[in-house]
This record gives sequence, structure tokens and C-alpha cells, in this order.
Amino acid sequence: MKKSSFYVGLLFCFVSSSLFGQGQISPNPNPEGNTIKLTTGSWSNSQIFQNDGTIDGNLSGAVFTNDNTLNNGSKGTIGFAAAWTNPIFATINNSGIFAPNGGGSFTNSGHFNNEQGGTFESDAPVDNKAPGLINNSGTFQLYWGGTLNNASGSYFNNLSGGTVNIETQSIVTNDGSLTNSGQINVQQSSALFNTTSGTLTNNGTIDTTHGTLTNNGTLNGSGRIIGSYTDHGLTKPGNSAGVMTIDGDYFKVDGSKEIELGGLFDGGGDKTLTEFDWVDVTGNVELAGTLDVSLIDGFNLHRGNEFNFLRVDGTLSGQYDDLGEGDLVGNFGGQDLFITYGGGDGNDVGLFTNAVPEPTTLLIWSMLAGVGMSVRRRR
Repeated sequence: MKKSSFYVGLLFCFVSSSLFGQGQISPNPNPEGNTIKLTTGSWSNSQIFQNDGTIDGNLSGAVFTNDNTLNNGSKGTIGFAAAWTNPIFATINNSGIFAPNGGGSFTNSGHFNNEQGGTFESDAPVDNKAPGLINNSGTFQLYWGGTLNNASGSYFNNLSGGTVNIETQSIVTNDGSLTNSGQINVQQSSALFNTTSGTLTNNGTIDTTHGTLTNNGTLNGSGRIIGSYTDHGLTKPGNSAGVMTIDGDYFKVDGSKEIELGGLFDGGGDKTLTEFDWVDVTGNVELAGTLDVSLIDGFNLHRGNEFNFLRVDGTLSGQYDDLGEGDLVGNFGGQDLFITYGGGDGNDVGLFTNAVPEPTTLLIWSMLAGVGMSVRRRR
């Protein structure tokens, strides 16, 4: 009986262990099926730690600092209640579940890699502090009021195949660099804010169908925005010459738009081949702010050039600051460039190198043409 009791007790220690006080977490590696509960105090790892089991804060408010490399395997679970910190020079590689929920938090100043198949989910504050780097190839999810602050000098990369879900009144604030090559879903009364110091590069898809996307800094890229987009900052289609697609309404409140002209070809149905910047909007557009135009790739303007750079399927209202119909945008190499709000199918914004004749001039030319035709008939 005593021998049986001993083995039962040994098995219990393997299945679950509670760590009190402070020090190094153990055992390392933490095997599948084993649970480490950080019930009180401050904990860390000074060497590479492999977790294939469970590590959680056990509703205690424990503090864990990764002082080396923490690998959370595909069957590993880390999170719950504790304050998790990944400082400068430290690395966390997650292929399992990393979930600082239930009163926990996550602060990153090192490298956090949420790998393919990995899940990061939080209803708590997440802070990516300079020079922090977060790479997401899996699923990165905020919900129930969770927040992500990507601070100035920090980097968040949602890589191709990666998904970011901002759900249920959650907020992502970008003060640093946020690059999207995958899918970002802003849903359920949630918001994505790009601040005045932030750069948001979208070469994937941002879905704001049930949420909001607001830009106060710089938004560039050749990606797609589904839903409404409110712009107070600088919008730069493409990464050089490129097309930004907005499947919804575009509200240009103030700020500026930068258009680069490197040729006359708009892609011919393949937006990746365009030689000049343009924005394709399936909904309505409200215009304001300034327009900045530049030439790239050694391109020179000539008379008769046209660039339909804002294509609107819905209604177009407003104008760029100090640019009325037919006004001069600038002179490039001795060639004047003008603007029209009746380009394309009559509802687009375009640039052209020949001034639009005034209505009175058009009437005179029509009368002269009529006289000429009358004279020819008399002959």
C-alpha cells in the first residue's frame, strides 16, 4: 500500500506542479501533459526553455520574464492571468497557444514569432515596445476589449498566410510600423488606428466590414480594403507605382495623397503591371486635403498624356484643396499638368497635360467649325 501511494504521488507531481515565490521555472523541458502553475512571485528562464505542456498564471497575477528563448511547441499552452514579458534580446517562438487572458498582459521588446499553426489570443493589454518585433504567420486574435499598442520604433508584421482578428470592441493602435501581407479583420465594433507617427503598409487585405479603419499617419501599399476607410493622413498607393483597392467608401477628410507617375500604362486589367499610382474605389468618395504628384523611373510628361488616378464606381463629392476643375497641379520639365474631376466615365479624378477649354472657347470653336462646313457646302 505504501509503495502504491508513493507512485500515485509521483504521478501527481508529473501531471501538475505549482511554483511559489520566485526563481527559475522547471522542469525544462516541460513535457506534454504536464502543467506548471506560477501561483505567486516572479519567474524567469535563463536558458532555452521548451514547453510542450501547460504553463499558466493560475489566476495569481504572477510575473514571468523570458530571459532567453522560449519555444512553445504545437501542443503547448502558455498564458492565463500572469504578466508575461519578453524583453530586448529575448525570443518567443509559438507554435501552440499563447493566451494571456483573464487579467493577464503581454509586453514585448524582443522577438515574438507566432508561427504557422500557432495561436495568440488575448482579452488583455498587449504592448509591443521599441525595438520589439512581432511576426505573425498564424492567428493573432484580440477580443472582449483586448488592446494592442504597437509603439513608435516597434514592428508588427502580419506575414503572408497570417490572420489578425480584432474582435468585440477591441482596439489596435499603431504608432510604429505595421505591415500586412495577409488578412486583418476589424470586426464587431472594433477599430484599427494608424496614428500620426504610424506607418501602415497594406499589401494584403484589411476587412473593416463591421469595424473602422482610421489613418492619421501614412498608409501605403497595393492591397485591398474591404469596407469604409477614413483618411486624415497621407495615402500613398503602391510601394512604388501601384494600385490601392477600396471595396467600400473612401472618406478623405484632410491630410494628403501622393501620386507617382512612371508611365502611361494602368496595367490593362492586371493592377500589378501599372506604371502609375491609382486608387480603385467601388463605393462613394468624399475628397479633401492636398494632392502631391511626382515623376519616377525617369518618366517625362508630353502633351496628350492622361492619368485616371482615382476611379469611383459610386458618387464623387468634394475636391482637393485649392484645386478646382481644370486647375494647374504643377509644371514638370516644362510641361503643365492639370486636374479634372470628370475623368474616365465622367465620375473619376484624372490628370492631363492639355488644359480643358473654357465653355466659351468650346462655343467659338463649334461656331467656326459650323461656318467652315457651310462654306464647304457652298462650294
